[in-house]
Amino acid sequence: MKLKNILRSLIIIIIIISSLASVTKAFYNAQKLSFDFHLSPTKLVADGINHYRYILDGKHDDSPNDVIKYDQNGIYAQGLFVILIPFTFLDWENAKLTWSLINIFISILICLILCKKFKINRINTFFILSIFLTSTVYRIHIAYGQQTLLMFLFLILPFIRMNYINITLSGIAFFKYNIGYGLFLFFLASKKIKYLILSSIPLVIGWLTYCFITETNIVVNLFEPLKVIMYWNNDDSHFPVTIFSLLKLLNFNSYIILILPLLITFFIVKKISKDEDDLKKLSIICLCILGFAPHQLHDYVILLPLLIYSIKNLKEIVSILNLIVIFYFFYFLRVISFFYDFEPWVIPYGFSGYLNNLIIIVILCVNLINLKYIKNRFKKKSYSIN
Repeated sequence: MKLKNILRSLIIIIIIISSLASVTKAFYNAQKLSFDFHLSPTKLVADGINHYRYILDGKHDDSPNDVIKYDQNGIYAQGLFVILIPFTFLDWENAKLTWSLINIFISILICLILCKKFKINRINTFFILSIFLTSTVYRIHIAYGQQTLLMFLFLILPFIRMNYINITLSGIAFFKYNIGYGLFLFFLASKKIKYLILSSIPLVIGWLTYCFITETNIVVNLFEPLKVIMYWNNDDSHFPVTIFSLLKLLNFNSYIILILPLLITFFIVKKISKDEDDLKKLSIICLCILGFAPHQLHDYVILLPLLIYSIKNLKEIVSILNLIVIFYFFYFLRVISFFYDFEPWVIPYGFSGYLNNLIIIVILCVNLINLKYIKNRFKKKSYSIN
């Protein structure tokens, strides 16, 4: 019995050390990198300059005169650059240090909130948090100074508690289009027009505030974020590939390539909108987000709800399949990269990009089939009881 307790304590200590080492490594890399932390376009905004127009005029050309640094390509909604303005009072080194600490805090907070909401016991919460913090996608996210976890924190709010404050704040997730669109379509498919209006408030406030600061015409600025997206979309090497990227080879219009996955997502979230299991709904919405929009590897941190669901329902076969896919993205891709001498962040491009996107779509379909099977089985049981 003593040996068993010693082994258990040793395993816990090893897991804690591994988690701390992973977080420390991510934090250290963030001080060297933080390339995606959009401070330079935010500084333009703080100085009264419309960063969308700056990009559309071709000034973001990586030349010595370009004031937008690294991969801070300004493809987010106006509100993000408004809420990041406080960081412009800091120099680059202190700003990215502060942001990386906030990012780490947010990541732990999200995990604890979801586990508490969906009644995960302490042991499983510990393992879920450890898996999350030691994953490659997590370290890349922190190291690159990404905003996905911040958006994700607001996206989950309606699934934690459905009240007007949470619904309104959830609209901040819309600032990052390839994340927030899943929640927007969920509200739309659920015919929650009031929720759509409330969640749009942060977008409107961010848009008007941006126009006020940069002295931009509000009508002109309304369409500028989309113009910047389409501007970068013309560069085949800019956005990661999805299955729908193949439509480019057939010379489909860019707007069709953009709208088609949105329609598929809408159809799926409409099918699951009335399901009573909020964790399952959130997991499927996150799979839709990853499956039907272009994403870098760091965005796969939003597989966290699926991880929680799968560990909570470990007896289901689909949960085992989910965990295999999650571990593939969280760990195995990094192992592969060592053997084939490439970095994980190049994976979303080319053949590997198509393969990984297909894997997400397949596991999404598996979960939808499983959800339908459970519903039918429940109906049969109810019928037999009656």
